[in-house]
Amino acid sequence: MELPQLFAYAASCRAALAPVLRAHHELLHREFVTTSRFNTIAKLLAHSTAAEERWHARLDGRPFPPSYEERAPSELERLLTDAEALRTETLARLATDELARTITISLADGKRLDLTAHDIFFHIYSHEQWHRAQLYTALQSFGVEPPNLDYVLLKP
Repeated sequence: MELPQLFAYAASCRAALAPVLRAHHELLHREFVTTSRFNTIAKLLAHSTAAEERWHARLDGRPFPPSYEERAPSELERLLTDAEALRTETLARLATDELARTITISLADGKRLDLTAHDIFFHIYSHEQWHRAQLYTALQSFGVEPPNLDYVLLKP
Protein backbone atom coordinates (compact mmCIF):
# COMPACT_ATOMS: atom_id res chain seq x y z
CA MET A 1 0.00 0.00 0.00
CA GLU A 2 1.27 3.46 -0.87
CA LEU A 3 1.84 6.18 1.71
CA PRO A 4 -0.89 8.52 0.39
CA GLN A 5 -3.45 5.71 0.90
CA LEU A 6 -2.25 5.12 4.45
CA PHE A 7 -2.44 8.81 5.29
CA ALA A 8 -5.89 9.07 3.68
CA TYR A 9 -7.02 6.18 5.89
CA ALA A 10 -5.52 7.93 8.95
CA ALA A 11 -7.46 11.07 8.00
CA SER A 12 -10.64 8.99 7.78
CA CYS A 13 -9.96 7.63 11.27
CA ARG A 14 -9.49 11.13 12.66
CA ALA A 15 -12.68 12.26 10.94
CA ALA A 16 -14.58 9.33 12.47
CA LEU A 17 -13.19 9.99 15.96
CA ALA A 18 -13.69 13.78 15.95
CA PRO A 19 -17.48 13.73 16.54
CA VAL A 20 -17.05 11.27 19.41
CA LEU A 21 -14.38 13.47 20.98
CA ARG A 22 -16.58 16.54 20.51
CA ALA A 23 -19.55 14.76 22.09
CA HIS A 24 -17.39 13.83 25.09
CA HIS A 25 -15.12 16.88 25.33
CA GLU A 26 -15.35 16.68 29.12
CA LEU A 27 -13.09 13.61 28.91
CA LEU A 28 -10.27 15.48 27.13
CA HIS A 29 -8.26 16.07 30.32
CA ARG A 30 -9.43 13.08 32.38
CA GLU A 31 -6.53 10.80 33.26
CA PHE A 32 -6.59 7.13 32.35
CA VAL A 33 -4.41 4.26 33.53
CA THR A 34 -1.28 3.84 31.44
CA THR A 35 2.46 3.47 31.91
CA SER A 36 2.93 6.45 29.59
CA ARG A 37 3.20 10.09 30.60
CA PHE A 38 0.61 10.78 27.89
CA ASN A 39 -2.23 9.86 30.23
CA THR A 40 -5.06 12.03 28.86
CA ILE A 41 -6.67 12.26 25.45
CA ALA A 42 -5.40 15.85 25.15
CA LYS A 43 -1.83 14.75 25.86
CA LEU A 44 -2.07 11.94 23.30
CA LEU A 45 -3.37 14.31 20.62
CA ALA A 46 -0.70 16.88 21.44
CA HIS A 47 2.08 14.29 21.43
CA SER A 48 1.06 12.86 18.05
CA THR A 49 1.14 16.35 16.54
CA ALA A 50 4.43 17.18 18.27
CA ALA A 51 6.13 14.05 17.00
CA GLU A 52 5.02 14.80 13.45
CA GLU A 53 6.38 18.36 13.78
CA ARG A 54 9.75 17.01 14.95
CA TRP A 55 9.97 14.58 12.04
CA HIS A 56 9.30 17.43 9.61
CA ALA A 57 12.14 19.37 11.24
CA ARG A 58 14.45 16.38 10.86
CA LEU A 59 13.53 16.05 7.19
CA ASP A 60 14.34 19.73 6.64
CA GLY A 61 17.50 19.75 8.74
CA ARG A 62 15.93 22.35 11.05
CA PRO A 63 16.14 22.50 14.84
CA PHE A 64 13.10 21.20 16.64
CA PRO A 65 10.33 23.73 17.20
CA PRO A 66 9.35 24.54 20.79
CA SER A 67 7.66 21.49 22.29
CA TYR A 68 4.09 21.24 21.04
CA GLU A 69 3.23 19.15 24.09
CA GLU A 70 4.02 22.23 26.20
CA ARG A 71 2.42 24.84 23.93
CA ALA A 72 -0.59 22.75 22.87
CA PRO A 73 -3.97 24.38 23.27
CA SER A 74 -6.27 22.92 25.88
CA GLU A 75 -9.32 23.10 23.61
CA LEU A 76 -10.23 20.10 21.49
CA GLU A 77 -11.02 22.09 18.35
CA ARG A 78 -7.62 23.76 18.29
CA LEU A 79 -5.87 20.44 18.88
CA LEU A 80 -7.77 18.92 15.96
CA THR A 81 -7.14 21.96 13.74
CA ASP A 82 -3.40 22.01 14.47
CA ALA A 83 -3.13 18.29 13.75
CA GLU A 84 -5.05 18.65 10.50
CA ALA A 85 -2.88 21.56 9.32
CA LEU A 86 0.25 19.53 9.92
CA ARG A 87 -1.28 16.53 8.18
CA THR A 88 -2.04 18.69 5.13
CA GLU A 89 1.65 19.63 5.06
CA THR A 90 2.64 15.97 5.32
CA LEU A 91 0.39 14.99 2.41
CA ALA A 92 1.78 17.82 0.28
CA ARG A 93 5.30 16.65 1.04
CA LEU A 94 4.48 13.09 0.06
CA ALA A 95 3.75 14.40 -3.41
CA THR A 96 6.99 16.38 -3.69
CA ASP A 97 9.69 14.91 -1.46
CA GLU A 98 12.09 12.42 -2.91
CA LEU A 99 11.06 9.45 -0.77
CA ALA A 100 14.35 7.61 -1.33
CA ARG A 101 16.38 10.53 0.06
CA THR A 102 18.36 9.39 3.11
CA ILE A 103 19.02 11.44 6.20
CA THR A 104 20.98 10.56 9.31
CA ILE A 105 19.35 11.36 12.61
CA SER A 106 20.58 11.14 16.17
CA LEU A 107 18.21 9.89 18.84
CA ALA A 108 18.16 11.17 22.41
CA ASP A 109 20.13 8.10 23.56
CA GLY A 110 22.92 8.92 21.07
CA LYS A 111 22.01 6.20 18.59
CA ARG A 112 22.32 7.28 14.95
CA LEU A 113 19.97 6.04 12.25
CA ASP A 114 20.05 6.35 8.47
CA LEU A 115 16.45 6.69 7.32
CA THR A 116 14.82 7.41 4.01
CA ALA A 117 12.08 10.01 3.75
CA HIS A 118 9.77 7.05 3.05
CA ASP A 119 10.84 5.45 6.37
CA ILE A 120 10.08 8.68 8.20
CA PHE A 121 6.66 9.15 6.64
CA PHE A 122 5.77 5.53 7.40
CA HIS A 123 6.92 6.08 10.98
CA ILE A 124 4.71 9.18 11.25
CA TYR A 125 1.76 7.05 10.09
CA SER A 126 2.47 4.10 12.40
CA HIS A 127 3.24 6.33 15.39
CA GLU A 128 -0.14 8.02 15.06
CA GLN A 129 -1.81 4.62 14.69
CA TRP A 130 -0.19 3.46 17.94
CA HIS A 131 -1.49 6.49 19.83
CA ARG A 132 -4.89 6.27 18.16
CA ALA A 133 -5.18 2.78 19.66
CA GLN A 134 -4.36 4.23 23.09
CA LEU A 135 -6.99 6.93 22.59
CA TYR A 136 -9.49 4.27 21.55
CA THR A 137 -8.75 2.25 24.69
CA ALA A 138 -9.05 5.37 26.86
CA LEU A 139 -12.48 6.12 25.42
CA GLN A 140 -13.58 2.56 26.14
CA SER A 141 -12.27 2.80 29.71
CA PHE A 142 -14.46 5.91 30.14
CA GLY A 143 -17.50 3.95 28.96
CA VAL A 144 -17.61 5.54 25.50
CA GLU A 145 -18.12 3.35 22.45
CA PRO A 146 -15.65 4.57 19.81
CA PRO A 147 -16.43 4.22 16.11
CA ASN A 148 -15.32 1.18 14.15
CA LEU A 149 -12.07 2.16 12.45
CA ASP A 150 -11.61 -0.98 10.36
CA TYR A 151 -9.85 -0.15 7.12
CA VAL A 152 -12.46 -1.86 4.96
CA LEU A 153 -15.14 0.44 6.40
CA LEU A 154 -13.13 3.66 6.06
CA LYS A 155 -11.19 2.84 2.91
CA PRO A 156 -10.61 6.11 1.03
